[in-house]
Amino acid sequence: MAKELLIDFFDCNVFTLNDIETIKKITRKIVEEINSIIVEETWHCFSPVGITYVAVIAKSHVSIHTWPEKKAAAIDIFSCDSTIPDNFIHSVQNELEAKSFELKTILRNI
Repeated sequence: MAKELLIDFFDCNVFTLNDIETIKKITRKIVEEINSIIVEETWHCFSPVGITYVAVIAKSHVSIHTWPEKKAAAIDIFSCDSTIPDNFIHSVQNELEAKSFELKTILRNI
């Protein structure tokens, strides 16, 4: 069984959403919290704003997509470990200065 967390953050700090170093730091915290390691990472900073960051991790992947113009971010965490924790979400919410978030959990019978 695999598990996927889809987390959408709303009303975030616009400057944070467009800062690649902050996005990398957030991702590294998430990876640490879910007890994995980054195998490879890549990102793209869009013009004029927005970031897509993807980390291939030992368990699968973590991606962050930001839309500063909408004050929003989407984080996807896919893991082949069905016990992936979600206790880091409020920490990420604080980092992004998000007013709210929505969490969807998908269990994949793979």
